[in-house]
Amino acid sequence: MGRKPESSRLNVIYILYVLSNYTDEEHPMGVSEIKEKVDKEFGSLSPDGEIISVDTVKRTLEELIEKLFPVELFQEEIESRFGYSLHCVMKQEDRFVPYHALGGGQAPKKYYYYESGFKIAELLTMKDAVETYSYFSREDITEIVQKIVRLRPCSFPKRKYYDLAGAQRDEDSLLLMNIEDLYRIIQNGNCARITYCAYNREKKLVPRPGYPKVIEPIHLMWSNGYYYLLAYNEKYNTVINMRVDRITDIEEVQQVRTYKLERLNPVSYRHEHPVMFGGEKEKIVLLCRDTGKNYIMNVIVDVFGKEARVTVASQALKEQYLKGIVDYEEKSETVWLKVTVESTLGGVELWATQYCTDCIIVSPEKLKKRVQERLRLGSRYYGIE
Repeated sequence: MGRKPESSRLNVIYILYVLSNYTDEEHPMGVSEIKEKVDKEFGSLSPDGEIISVDTVKRTLEELIEKLFPVELFQEEIESRFGYSLHCVMKQEDRFVPYHALGGGQAPKKYYYYESGFKIAELLTMKDAVETYSYFSREDITEIVQKIVRLRPCSFPKRKYYDLAGAQRDEDSLLLMNIEDLYRIIQNGNCARITYCAYNREKKLVPRPGYPKVIEPIHLMWSNGYYYLLAYNEKYNTVINMRVDRITDIEEVQQVRTYKLERLNPVSYRHEHPVMFGGEKEKIVLLCRDTGKNYIMNVIVDVFGKEARVTVASQALKEQYLKGIVDYEEKSETVWLKVTVESTLGGVELWATQYCTDCIIVSPEKLKKRVQERLRLGSRYYGIE
């Protein structure tokens, strides 16, 4: 019949392809079904359209599960080793359960399925994040979502939840290319010559003054809805943040970085730099008004993380900083909170301005004056003296 030799080295590839594309825990396949699917998918490679035999499928799967995916191993251990796992099950009433041979009788029929290392909720959040990010082009989104869907083919939703046609997005974005180039340069331990840009009145990116120039890239970080490059500014001995989607003309420079990566804790850095303002962190004390309806604690945790120290403000503290300025007496559910954070002044300045009806700066004094000046200047545009 011109059948492919039973010892074909591609048998495992054929079988895994079918299992990964057509099975999951709710849709396992029997050996005959797998054989038919292999022939359908790869029949053009054989003169008679037959690629593999039922016996070969059965033997290959049994050897794979016995040697690579034994039941005694924990699922986490298997997935960390391969990124997926294979399972053998049998049908019991109206559901599939792990296979076990029945002693003294005919063994039940075996079914097999492929399980991705990703759970449905994990894939959905990745898919939604990709589809709603305006700095991915439609082409980028289509390609990425197709790859995500292939990680969980059967039970994963195929339709898009987001109307891309109605979304404004940057079709000229270099975001993915920039991330790839910058990641490679960081891994190589080199510097980069970049052009950092800003939008002009025609909504075109144009170079900022002083660019292009050589920088020391140290980390890539998603924060505040955007992707940032963290780079070391040797002149001011500090870390600065740059929007990756506003960088152009990246060139690797064979120049060793002076900044030691172990100095940076990415998680702490994100919470210490709300809205990704650069600068050194300082101790900042705030008084925040909790009315029971303004959910100020949600905002504090979102911006500063759970590391923020929150206590009920003492009467002495309220009298010292609020008396004569606001009616600080607690009425109904209203409580004043003392919030202490380690953060940068620029980010907290912007945040405190945004939440000026529920927050006041206690210290440092220089930050309080910066917020006062910002509010004073802004109020003029609304006829408030």
